[in-house]
Amino acid sequence: MQKHKKNLGQHFLHDKNIINKIINSFEISKNDLFLEIGPGEGALTTSLVDKIQNIILVEKDKDLIPILANKFDSKKVQVINQDILKCDLSNIIKSNMRVIGNLPYNISTEIIFKLLPYSKNIKDLHFMLQKEVVDRIVAGPGTKIYGRLSIMTQAYFTVKKLFDISPNVFIPKPKVDSAYIRLVPKSYIFDSTFHENKFKSIVTLAFTARRKMIKTSLRGTISAQLLNNLSIDPSSRPETLSIKNYMDISKNV
Repeated sequence: MQKHKKNLGQHFLHDKNIINKIINSFEISKNDLFLEIGPGEGALTTSLVDKIQNIILVEKDKDLIPILANKFDSKKVQVINQDILKCDLSNIIKSNMRVIGNLPYNISTEIIFKLLPYSKNIKDLHFMLQKEVVDRIVAGPGTKIYGRLSIMTQAYFTVKKLFDISPNVFIPKPKVDSAYIRLVPKSYIFDSTFHENKFKSIVTLAFTARRKMIKTSLRGTISAQLLNNLSIDPSSRPETLSIKNYMDISKNV
């Protein structure tokens, strides 16, 4: 086994039972096209490759590239040695593509945000993440962990936590628990690209100071009177507002 690199957040999955559980969650079709982010030594890929049409692997660690290239048929598996955060995904993500990965926990949120603009070309995403991150993604309004990640992800996807994963299935063992999540794209909910960008900026602005009242967080952007007109209490905190509330605000500023 390749020695893991701590700076890349590497924890290699090795437990066959968990791998099979993950594969079974995909409901695979022979014609499926997959993108796998951070395949490591290809443990998940190995169990998947014979069941699908083809798969693109994006792996940052150059030392893993020969291992992956030697393990898989190049006609079915394309290996790209690149940082997923620096990839031009418009050249990779094709219509109805399925995206999977055991994401490095230190950059998992950045990866998810990078994928948001491509949701219309994605069939679904299945990710192994730090359990805390999964819980934040699926959180609802009024909870302490509901925030920008919850709102932005749920604006684009229907999200479902599938199961928790023990640290014991990885080499080396991470110091945190993991969980598996499925994200299925929703229909585009914005009126325009302008509205979409306004929504993103409003949500970001609101949660730069989540302990402040929404009328304070968004001061200079929207008035207390207009918040009242939208049936939003100006003294409420950002984490109590629903996605619809943020949609309404972004349509009216």
